[in-house]
Amino acid sequence: MLSVAALEPLGLSPKGFGALTVLADAGPLSQGSLAVRQGIDRTTMVAVVDQLERLGAVRRRRDERDRRAYALELTPAGRRLLDRGRDVLAGAEERFLTPLPLEERQRLKDALRVLVEAQASGVVSSSSSARMR
Repeated sequence: MLSVAALEPLGLSPKGFGALTVLADAGPLSQGSLAVRQGIDRTTMVAVVDQLERLGAVRRRRDERDRRAYALELTPAGRRLLDRGRDVLAGAEERFLTPLPLEERQRLKDALRVLVEAQASGVVSSSSSARMR
C-alpha cells in the first residue's frame, strides 16, 4: 500500500499517522476516545500508542477528569513528525497521480472527498445506493 511504504522511513504506520492527525485536531484525548474516532479496536490502539510513545510523538498522562484513564497528548516532536508525514504523503500522492492531467486529479480528489465525508457522516444517498446494486 502506498501510504505504508511512504511512511515507513519515518517509523510511522498509517494508523499512527491517523492518530497524530486526530490528536493535532482534537487536542488531548483518552486512548479509548482516540480508538473510537479512528475506528480501531482498543488492543490495536495500545500498540499504535506504544509505537508513538517510542517515537516521542505522544505523551500519556493521567486524565484529570478520570484518574483511571490516560489522556494522550501530542508532543512538539509529534507535531514535527506529523508535518513530515504530511509532506511525505503529499509527495507520494503527487507521484501516484502524475499520469492524470491536473483537471482529472482535482476531479478525482473532489469525488473522493465527497465519498469520505458521506461515509464519515453515515449519509449515503438513495441514488448512490441504487448505483451500487
